[in-house]
Amino acid sequence: MKRILLLFALLSSLSLAGQPAPGSFTQTWTKGPGWLRDAVIYQIYPSSFKDSDGDGKGDIHGVLSKMDYIESLGITAIWFNPLFVSGWIDGGYDVIDYYRVDPRFGTNNDLVELIGEAHRRGIKVLLDLVPGHTSDKHPWFVQSAEDTNLRYSDYYIWSDRLPDETAAKDLEEMLKDPNYMQNTRGKWMKSDYPRDKFYYKNFYACQPALNFGFANPDPSRPWEQGVDAPGPRAVKRELMNIIAFWYDKGVDGFRVDMADSLVKGDPDKAETIKFWREIRAWSDANYPDHVLMAEWSDPKFCLASGMNVDMYINRTTKTNRLMYFDRKHQANGGAYFTLDGCQPSVRDLYGNSWPEDKIDRSVTAAGALKEYYDHYTDAIEWTKDWGYYASITGNHDHLRLNTGDRNSPDQLRVMLTWILTMHLPILYYGDEIGMRSLVDMPNVEGANHNGKERAGARTPMQWTGGQNAGFSTCAPTEIYLPVCPEWTTATSYPAYLEWKHAGSHKPAGPGAPTVESQENDPVSLLNWTRTLIAFRKNTPAFWADSSFTPVYNEQKPYPMVYTRSDGAQTWIVALNPTGKKQTVCLPAGTCPGKEKIDPAISHGKVSLKNGKLSMGPVSVFIAQLP
Repeated sequence: MKRILLLFALLSSLSLAGQPAPGSFTQTWTKGPGWLRDAVIYQIYPSSFKDSDGDGKGDIHGVLSKMDYIESLGITAIWFNPLFVSGWIDGGYDVIDYYRVDPRFGTNNDLVELIGEAHRRGIKVLLDLVPGHTSDKHPWFVQSAEDTNLRYSDYYIWSDRLPDETAAKDLEEMLKDPNYMQNTRGKWMKSDYPRDKFYYKNFYACQPALNFGFANPDPSRPWEQGVDAPGPRAVKRELMNIIAFWYDKGVDGFRVDMADSLVKGDPDKAETIKFWREIRAWSDANYPDHVLMAEWSDPKFCLASGMNVDMYINRTTKTNRLMYFDRKHQANGGAYFTLDGCQPSVRDLYGNSWPEDKIDRSVTAAGALKEYYDHYTDAIEWTKDWGYYASITGNHDHLRLNTGDRNSPDQLRVMLTWILTMHLPILYYGDEIGMRSLVDMPNVEGANHNGKERAGARTPMQWTGGQNAGFSTCAPTEIYLPVCPEWTTATSYPAYLEWKHAGSHKPAGPGAPTVESQENDPVSLLNWTRTLIAFRKNTPAFWADSSFTPVYNEQKPYPMVYTRSDGAQTWIVALNPTGKKQTVCLPAGTCPGKEKIDPAISHGKVSLKNGKLSMGPVSVFIAQLP
């Protein structure tokens, strides 16, 4: 008999002996705010959403013109990638002025208008906070580079020597890159400023790290100031001023970039956690119902730090990456959500054969699913009283759902269902219509680095099938990034152009990936997304505080089956992403009391009768259990 494991969430509360982070951290806040319980967050990359003035880049008035559409999705909050004045070497993450909207997007007044319009529609607004570094063009850094005793001198980390041979070697290799200012290697950058010879960087060489101090400063390294030194204390006050400034303008919270990277030399994150707990206490006292959502992807640490939300990021967490793609640049296998059932990847994103010595044949569907279940259930249980763990469809740093061979509307329905039935979903703009990630795109504003393709996930929103997909009235040569408003099997932008030139632009599925083509199509991906969001809004069993219980069969990893429950109702969700029919006998007690259970939402040929779940290829089944 096939052994079936039903994983139940632990019901015991957290204790001091088992803290989710180093040290004896106790919870000093009330979980919340309440609006997160049924939230669905919509992420907008502002340069790519809608251009209102014809310059080829998106802007705030473009977003304002699409507020009816945003509201129609049913989302409850918008998260904007950075809107602040930037040097645009890293897509807005190289900030020059935290207190002013970049002119490419509009003005502070425009942003306040947008916040007011969103609030009138019951939609919260989150901005992107970049606390770990600034642009090297920021006035703080420019002054800091002049001398040692000016106002901003200690806002950054300076040294007249490199700490060791490793740092020297990293810098040497980095400087060999013709585009070294957009290189992430090492931690130090050479200085041509009047001050010391080197400064500490946080990502690209053009992004000097702000000085929040070192957890264990070494006296032999004078640049390592303690976290309570005057410089780090001043930077902390500045960060709180930035947060307060925008909260006073009506902003409801921030997504915090690289939230775990602030305090240096902090391997167990103890000082980083203490830092953010102080920010949380201050925020709760002065701005209740506001949210800090971290880019951390380690919720036991993150939520103990006082963040309201951590993000389960598929590019950094192996357990989640195995559900999307198992290795960078693999596109046709090696992950759970594929037609071939997690067979090893043999091609890269460009369609080239993957080298045999790089093909990972150890990944199995059963293993990938179990790793995901083990991590997710553990994280949800450990942190359920502390905050929330958000799942994402994709983001500005990662490939979209529509990537490689996973490119049909049916496949995307299955993956969207997965994310939108998790605890706290974040929907990346364009994923609701199935926008395509292409590679070999132009490296615009630091989108691609060290061989990593990010530009393909930042292309303009596809509103219509016309020129520039309705994103902008500019000439096609002036658009921010190229668009791909057709269903296509092409993986790279050159291959797409060749495919299109050959006349092969018949859609591979109903409703091409534009809002216009899908708006009034009842079976489109867009309206599937709207249906799911409306369903979860009216079904508390799918809210962020409700339980998640996997139903896992070691011998039958497909379909993916789990239940969501708020105690009053229990719902079963089953997903078959493969191209084959899948059946599984559910454990006794999973669906008692009825011979047949009809789905409330389904796609494909599905049935649940006498505990036997049968699902046709690429299908979805959601039903309430008796």
